[in-house]
Amino acid sequence: MKTTKEIMDLIVRMTIMSLGIIGNFLILHVYFLEYRKSKVLQPNELITALLSFFNLLSSAAHVLPALRTLVFCTYFKEPVYKFSDFFSFFFSKLTYWYVAWLCFFYCVKIVKVNWKFVLRLKQRISIVVNILLLGSLILCFALSMPLPYLIKLKANSSVPCRNFYIVGKALFIYGVIIAALTAYFPLLIMVISSLGIVIFLCQHSRNMDKNVAAGGSSHSEAHKAVAIMLICLILLYMTCALTVLLSSVQVSLGLNDIMTAIPYTATLFSTGSSVILIIGTVKLRQSIKRILCSRC
Repeated sequence: MKTTKEIMDLIVRMTIMSLGIIGNFLILHVYFLEYRKSKVLQPNELITALLSFFNLLSSAAHVLPALRTLVFCTYFKEPVYKFSDFFSFFFSKLTYWYVAWLCFFYCVKIVKVNWKFVLRLKQRISIVVNILLLGSLILCFALSMPLPYLIKLKANSSVPCRNFYIVGKALFIYGVIIAALTAYFPLLIMVISSLGIVIFLCQHSRNMDKNVAAGGSSHSEAHKAVAIMLICLILLYMTCALTVLLSSVQVSLGLNDIMTAIPYTATLFSTGSSVILIIGTVKLRQSIKRILCSRC
């Protein structure tokens, strides 16, 4: 029964992951062609391309938990858990931060205020984005480092290769730190950035109603499409993050079976975010449509 359940779990996860792989691969393909053509990517394109790349790696890493129980655990024991959980955690948390920086970038580009700090930020946004992306990568890697030391298989367990997490003060403190730095802070950046865009668009729309200017309508529509895309990404993130948070609480109470929910949410986030990015980004949508039509 257990093996059948694990096989079904792997099939479902592989199906969801396959859709995500197709979506993320198409995004990477479009931006690879763009880079080859112009030799440069805009900051939002760079963030989206890296997000898709790490989404692909995250999806692959989250298939490992099912494979390790079925195949690898018998031969490699603890090391395979340490390896798979390290990379699963690292890739998934990095994608959350990259979504946050995508929201931040669009907020800086769309919102128009006369503050000196914001004006300087607009001028140096490419350098700032590069620093933020690199800083997020270093932060997530550093936070992933303690994870292998918290994993230990229970030798006398009645269900081998399943009961592996050490429950105690160290895990609780570590959980609080990663929740703050990889869940709440990215969400805070996403919400503040999106609220800034929405408030600006509402004010802009009010001004447009007072003195109708036909020239700015297409620009305004593009900004609204971006705002809707970012809100959809935030809702997807909140759903996945809440599921992971509840699962982590259950794990801290010693209920390890709930751990299967965490790989599912990461896979769903990878697939869902690729679909939202393709639909919400005009350039991506049109480019992918041309690619698919040329193959027909």
